[in-house]
Amino acid sequence: MKETKQSLSELWALLRNKEQQYGLEILSLTERDIFQSILHLQGKSNQTSLENILKYCTHPRATFFRCLKKLRINSIVEVIKDNKDARKSYIKVSPKFTN
Repeated sequence: MKETKQSLSELWALLRNKEQQYGLEILSLTERDIFQSILHLQGKSNQTSLENILKYCTHPRATFFRCLKKLRINSIVEVIKDNKDARKSYIKVSPKFTN
């Protein structure tokens, strides 16, 4: 049990260190959670659809869009409109976070 606590503590410290390196400590826990969800859903592709993110997001829609706004303001993500259908949008994470 003691070993598990130690490894969890080290993992938590590593996570916080990486967040600080990338400048993510300015985000709230909810904003970090939504950002992590976007990264996960984007995977290896260049972008993911807003519709897909909303489908799997566990946060209320209003909370999601407030957090997305802050992520955009801080140049962490970019929202791209579809050329053919203006109602569709895609989210692209800054290359700083995907390399």
